[in-house]
Amino acid sequence: MTNQIFSETVSDFNRLVAGFEYHEAHNKYYDEALVKHENEDAPTIGLHQHRREMEVFLSKISNQSAKVLNVTLSDDISVTEWHYQFEHTEWGKRDFRQVSVQRWKAGKIIHERHLYKTQTW
Repeated sequence: MTNQIFSETVSDFNRLVAGFEYHEAHNKYYDEALVKHENEDAPTIGLHQHRREMEVFLSKISNQSAKVLNVTLSDDISVTEWHYQFEHTEWGKRDFRQVSVQRWKAGKIIHERHLYKTQTW
């Protein structure tokens, strides 16, 4: 994938995430063999499991917003800094920054890690 195409791909993916259009983002940009980590938690393995987790999460939030703050691209890796705000039925109001790192292969995300401050650190 050329640098220009990679940049456009990541930009479109981030647009979908910012619009909370996860179903389309999953179908278009995630590999079936996805490995995803939230901070240092055990990985979620497979796109099917990731979709199920996102459906549960999305069913519990309202008043959500997501804004891209910074993006860095290198080889087949994208790093995006986000500002998220939402209300969660169990966690209450959330207003935080998150860094998401994706490793891409053939236009699909094969590995993803989200890093953000938690109650324990």
